[in-house]
Formats: sequence, C-alpha cells, structure tokens
Amino acid sequence: MTVLALVTKLEDVVPVVAWGSQFATARQTTLTVLCWTKSSFEQFPLLVDTQHEREANELVDAVNDLISGTAGDDQVKDVLLPHRDVYVRRLASPNPVESILQQARIEDPELLVIAGHDSANQRGSDDAVQAILRQSPCRTIALHGGPTRSCNGHRIFVGISDSPHDSSSLFLAARMDESCNSRVMVARTEADFEDEALEVGRRELGQMMRDVGMRVSPRIKRQVFRAGNMQEISAAVERHDMFFVGAEHLGKVHDFLQLTSHPTIGVVKRAPPLRRWWRRKRHIRWNPLLSPADYTDLLQTLRRGSKLNIDFLVMLGLAAAIASLGLLQDSPAVVIGSMLLAPLMTPMLGSGLALAQANPKLGRSAMYAILIGFLLTLGTSFAIAWLTPGEDITSQVIARGDPNLLDLGIAVFSAAAGAYALARPNLAGTIAGVAIATALVPPLCSVGISLAYHDLINAMGATALFATNLVAIILGAAVTFRLMGITAKRAEARHRRWVLRTAGTLGIIGLILVIPLEQSLLRTIELGKPQPRMYPLTKSVADALAQFIARRPEIALVSAGRPGSVYSQADVVIVISSRRAVKQALADQLTQLIRHEMQNDQLKVNVHCVRENWADPANSNKEHPPPPPTDSD
Repeated sequence: MTVLALVTKLEDVVPVVAWGSQFATARQTTLTVLCWTKSSFEQFPLLVDTQHEREANELVDAVNDLISGTAGDDQVKDVLLPHRDVYVRRLASPNPVESILQQARIEDPELLVIAGHDSANQRGSDDAVQAILRQSPCRTIALHGGPTRSCNGHRIFVGISDSPHDSSSLFLAARMDESCNSRVMVARTEADFEDEALEVGRRELGQMMRDVGMRVSPRIKRQVFRAGNMQEISAAVERHDMFFVGAEHLGKVHDFLQLTSHPTIGVVKRAPPLRRWWRRKRHIRWNPLLSPADYTDLLQTLRRGSKLNIDFLVMLGLAAAIASLGLLQDSPAVVIGSMLLAPLMTPMLGSGLALAQANPKLGRSAMYAILIGFLLTLGTSFAIAWLTPGEDITSQVIARGDPNLLDLGIAVFSAAAGAYALARPNLAGTIAGVAIATALVPPLCSVGISLAYHDLINAMGATALFATNLVAIILGAAVTFRLMGITAKRAEARHRRWVLRTAGTLGIIGLILVIPLEQSLLRTIELGKPQPRMYPLTKSVADALAQFIARRPEIALVSAGRPGSVYSQADVVIVISSRRAVKQALADQLTQLIRHEMQNDQLKVNVHCVRENWADPANSNKEHPPPPPTDSD
C-alpha cells in the first residue's frame, strides 16, 4: 500500500507533496502523487483540451522539480527524503472528488492526503473537502493553511477531543516520532478548573497513547489546557509545525487559521467512511478491536495464568476446600466466596485464546492445567466429604446435579463476558461477576461429595454441568477473541489442523451434552414452577387495613393479599377470624376500604370469616349448659 496525495492546483504542490512525503516516510511506504487534469468530456474522460493539458503539465513539472530538489524553494528542500520512492501520475476526470474516491477504493492506500481550500480567510471548508472526508474509505488528512505555512514536521501538536478520529491522529504522530524524530505534544482541554480534573485529563491522555501503542519517549509530552483559554492554546499551537485535529472540528479550521500563522492544520479522519452525522460532537466507538498495549497485556495474562505452577495449585486447592465445606454446610455465601478464589477459569480462557491464535503450545499448557486442576479439586472435595460425618447430601449439592440447557447458555455468555472484560483493562472489575455467574469449582466439588456419599446419579449430573461449562467457556472465549481481532496473521498448516480438530472435538462434545440438557429442561418445565398462594398488598393498603382491624378487638386479621392463581375471580382476598358471628356490614366496610385505598371502585374483594369455637375447660359448663330434663328423666 501507498500514501496517495491529490494535487489540483499549483499552490497545493508544496504542502501536499512535502507533507505526503513525510507521512510516507513515517508509514514506511511509497508516495503516489496524482496530478488532476480536468476533462470536459464526460464519456471520454482521458480526452483533455489544450488549456487543461497545459495546466496538467505545469502541475507535473512542479511536482517533479520539488521531488528532484530543483524547485528553488529552500523551505522544503530538507523535508523530502531522497531514498523514499515517489511516483507521479496524471488523473484526468471531470470531477476530482469522484476520481480520487474511486482511486482510493481501488488502491486501498495507507493514507490519503488532500489540500483544504480555505487559505483565503473564508470561513469553513469547501464542499469538495467535506465530501472527500465523509466518503473516503481510508485514513484521510486535509491540509489547511497553504504554502505559506510550515512544511517541516519537526514539531507535531495533536489535539484530543474524545472523538473516533483521535486514534488516527495519535497513530500518525507516533509514527512520525519514530521515523522522523519529531517532537510531539498531545493535548486536550478540561472544563473543570480543579487540579484534580487536570490530572485526570493527563491520565486519559496517557491511556489513549497507550492504546495506540505510543512508546514512552522524552520527545512526547502531554498537556491539559483549561477549556475556553484560547490564547494559551493558540500560543502552544503556534510553536509547532503541524496541528492535527479531528474531522468533527472541520468547521473550526478558520478560527485556528486566524489565531495562528505558522503551523499547517491537518484535519484527520479515521478509516471507515463517515455517516451523515459525522459532524456531531459525540461518537460511540463500536469497534471492539484491541489496542496493541491491551493485546500485549492480554497475551501475557493468559499465558501466565494458563501455566501450572504452585500459585495455581495452592489457590485452587484452597478454593476447593472452601467450596466443599460450604456445600456440606449448605451455605450459598461460602460457595460464592470459593468461586471468587478459584483460578480455574483463566486456563479455560487461555484455551480459547489458543484456538483463536492457532497456538497449540498455549493450548496444551492450558489443558494440562485444567486436567490437574480437575483432579486436585475432585480429590480435595472427596477427602473432605469422606472425613466429614453425615449421611445425606445437602440441597446445594443436589442443585448442581441436575443441569439443563439454560446452564449451557449461561456458560456461553459468561465466557464471552469474561473474554471481553479480560481484554479491556477498564472492565477488569467485572471479572468477579463472571466468576460467580460461571460456577466451575462447586460442580467439581459436588462430584467429589456425591461420590463420597455413594450418590452416583448426582455425581453424573454434576460432571455434566462441569463439562458443559468447560466446552462453552473455551468455544465462547475463542469466538469472542476472534471477533475482537485476536487471530494469527500467519499460521502453519499443522496448527490450523490442530484448531479444526480441537474445535471439532469440543463441538461434538457440546452437541452430545445438549441432548440430556434439553431433556432436563423439558422435565423441569413439565414439573412447573412454584407460585406464591397470595401476593402481598402495598404498604399503604396494608397499613390502612391494619388500623381498621385494630379498632375492632372482636376480630383479628388472618391474611390479606392478591390471589396468586390466575383462576381466582377475586382481586383481593381478606381472611379474618372472630369468636362470634359478624355482620355483613363489616365485610362491606372492608370492601369499601380496599377500593378506596387502591383507587378502584370496580375491585372484587372477597372477605372470609373464620369462626373461633374453641372450648375453655374452666368455663365449659357456663358456655355450654346441660340440656333441660325430659319426661324420661
């Protein structure tokens, strides 16, 4: 690929070719200069008239003189590097915008360099520059300021505004720092004037530089300006040769040109074509690709975590002991704590990374750690359960012996969440939630406990749950890493075959597990889910009802609520108790009270009264006198 530069006027030759040559040097590629020739013939664009032919020859001659160093302009002689290949071609077409966009789609250049035509102190840029910036399929930079501005990239100023184009500006500045020994100033503004806010801004700049792989160098500085202090900002920009700014600030180029006289202003656009809302200030970056620094950290973390060492064995053994005791004690809190301690998920994510990268060495290391961890956890749980007195397994153990298809879905999405969070440093805090969602050690401990208590059926179910989690985590992590751009650029044929064999084996195991998991899910659905007999009333309604009952000592409230069954005809059911019969007026009063509090006169309220008729041994003769004597007596 090459750096593509478009020249349409003689005044564009110096800035476009000079800066294009430096950008090509920074990207370690060639420079192709397209000298546009206007054609008046729509059907035959290669046919040009005499005037346009003369203008095209002048452009080509000016570019060649500049490249050969015979242009006579001392300002740019030292800028162009003689070892860099520069190619000059003519581009004949009626419209330069359509022709350069077509060439960019065909040649797929590293960078497209054009000139912004606002050097005549006219506010805003012309429609051609906007169209190219909006539709260009590659990284594009529009140079503003004309030939009177600096064309020597010794000092670069990068303005950061939290836009999708900032990474392209930083990437280009980093390459110029490495290849041309340029001094780079990375700056942003903060609306808050507190020193803490300025420090946060500096840290944000450091994170962005780290994301694009910008190496720490004494030539690279960070600066945070207070928002609105244009005098200080323009003074800092004036001391540099190039001012990179994102494409969303294209409308402000005129202001920068008015405030400065030395630097060339480069409006930078990222690679994909922009939609119509590209002028908006807020953008959401949907691209999940990793930065070089995060990529390196991810590889280092998973390679270390996938190796079998003493730290892995100690932490897994302790987690297995805690999980076993929590299961035997039937304590969910203790079991959750063991999930956070167990390091068993890291080698599983490492296996997924190995599949994504076609790295059998990492895959074998991770699978060996998983195997040893499996045996260690199983042995620890079996020993603890065998030494602990007891006859029946607890509900926590039984719950992990009946997995269903929903557990497979949980494992898949948890694996994707774990892989994504591990690759993003700002999401590291969510790893704990992933560990809880995907239980690995508790199912293994349930297997050991079930075997110690001679419950083979429950042991088989817990084993199926662990196998489900294992297969889903490895495959889910592999797919997630591939979607994030973590792939092997060059993989040997035997490594690709290893990926196919491993992924195929795991896929077959997953399909085999789907059958019993689906049957378990259907069985659970057939049994149905328990529903409450009655739903509670709101606090205001319940308080009003309690006050009504409290004023009548002859009755007591047994229950009140909304029926849980869909077959009930009543909206509210109230059950009271009394030692003697109550009048219908009391039921009507309760009905009106509920309707008033719930603000619905159409509610159907059922009031039931339970008659208390317990006999008191001390007063049984008084309450129940003997029957009167009869003639037979």
